[in-house]
Amino acid sequence: MDAVALADALSQFGTSTLYEAAGKIGDMSPAIRPIVPGAKLAGIALTIRTWPGDTLGVLRAIDKAQPGSVLVIDAGGTDRAAVWGGTSSSACVARGVRGCVTNGCVRDVDEIVGLKFPVFAAGVSPRGTLKNHPGWHGISISVGDCVVDSGDIVIGDSDGVLVLPIEGAQQVLERARIQDETQRERDRRALAGESLATILGLPKA
Repeated sequence: MDAVALADALSQFGTSTLYEAAGKIGDMSPAIRPIVPGAKLAGIALTIRTWPGDTLGVLRAIDKAQPGSVLVIDAGGTDRAAVWGGTSSSACVARGVRGCVTNGCVRDVDEIVGLKFPVFAAGVSPRGTLKNHPGWHGISISVGDCVVDSGDIVIGDSDGVLVLPIEGAQQVLERARIQDETQRERDRRALAGESLATILGLPKA
């Protein structure tokens, strides 16, 4: 199974299930939220770090991105200038890029929602950027208090964003299947009226 196919297989499960299956690691800060309601994201990280307020590096990365990529952008320490927008999203749709995750802001929200392009970001701002500095591509970055390397698997849904190294991801998938079955059985028992203490094996009060 290649990396993109593995990402797709993992995305059958919610980030909460995958977080448990991964050993409770890899979750980004809750500050990184979906811009498009209900958006789901699965792909392979292409990392970018921008000079604050400059997005030339992002534009260069989009032009080089491979299908199945997810652009993960460290905005360089600013939460005001928008490092992503409608034109970037349109270009990614045309290239088969799966989405964008950033600790910066985005704009053109209505356009992004109309495209249904998965974007997860720290906020929204109308401010544009300069386009002078090439930025840095393919380096280790930190987004949402989570270290991300190019080639990592990125999964996002309404609960947030999870980053998994490609090494060990197959094992996470296998554990996620077990975790999902366990959760479904718990839900069935809860709907049948069984006490949560019994379902979860809690000591008697």
